Amino acid sequence: MLKHLSLENFRNYEKYNLDFSKTTILIGPNGIGKTNIIEAIYLLSTSRSWRVKKDNEAVLWQKDFARISVKMLNDKEKNMEMVLQRLPSPEYPQIKIIKINGVRKKLVDLLGKMPTVLFSPEEMQLISGSPLLRRRFIDILICQTDKKYTVALLDLAKIIRGRNKLLYYIKIGKSKIEELDFWNEKLVVLGSFIIKKRQKVIADLNLKLTETYQTIAGEKETLQVKYKPTVEPDKFAEMIVAQLAREIESTATLFGPHRDDLVFLLENKDVATFGSRGEFRSVILAIKVAELSYLKKANPEVPPILLLDDIFSELDLNRRLHLAKIIAGQQTIITTTDFDHIEKGLRDKAKIVELE
Repeated sequence: MLKHLSLENFRNYEKYNLDFSKTTILIGPNGIGKTNIIEAIYLLSTSRSWRVKKDNEAVLWQKDFARISVKMLNDKEKNMEMVLQRLPSPEYPQIKIIKINGVRKKLVDLLGKMPTVLFSPEEMQLISGSPLLRRRFIDILICQTDKKYTVALLDLAKIIRGRNKLLYYIKIGKSKIEELDFWNEKLVVLGSFIIKKRQKVIADLNLKLTETYQTIAGEKETLQVKYKPTVEPDKFAEMIVAQLAREIESTATLFGPHRDDLVFLLENKDVATFGSRGEFRSVILAIKVAELSYLKKANPEVPPILLLDDIFSELDLNRRLHLAKIIAGQQTIITTTDFDHIEKGLRDKAKIVELE
């Protein structure tokens, strides 16, 4: 459970401290910094922000660094800290310093220590937005439970960058095709592992997804998430050989988990194409419930924190009531501009923090 958050030079907060209870509601006008608090927690949880491409953009203007610190209390107290350094030039790599209980750690060691599920208005784009958003959704979920998967993703990104560079050199005649053998082998091994892991996790998410959706929507339709790979693992090596000329011409790795997608199906129809606005909301809410269930099952000792960023205003009364029931199951941090969007029973039990 998250007990305390301390911010230094993060977004609009030069110094800020906040204690949390099981349900905490942050209320205030737009632009006051409610989402910044949610962002800081999510950043420390997943190592990345959903709002900016470069996390050091969250450093307060004219400051050299930002610090996010939390105290967690589960079986024992745990202190975690992330420092974002503002760098003199955009050419420099981003620097994040991670400490757990005062000991410096690698970024991958942070994942899973404070698992979170984020539900924000931007999450509505999960269905209709780019495939990148859907890959990010499944990757962040798995990375919070599987360090081996995280390392494989990082290694795959390096392999793809190196392989693409070599494809370019082959195209302009500076390298030979045989030099691809090493990169191809790594691509197949890492790519196959990632695809299989994603398929397994999606199968787990699907187990109760229809039941959850039917409860939320009050409908009888089936809901499933389908993984759409650009290549099946057992055909990966074969595909690389067959499509080599095409990849050299485009100087890009065209097949693998970095090009895959997910599709959300209601009664076997793509929600992105055929779904109504109300169905979008019910599907996303059902997916968030599935995320929570998966994280709880994967690590029962460290239950996930539900982060609700101004989402109640996006939902009708029926979906708000369902969300209130979900909130009762785990620690939740809510932001809102208006108490009228929050059910009275939920308000009465929550810690209220007014931001001015």
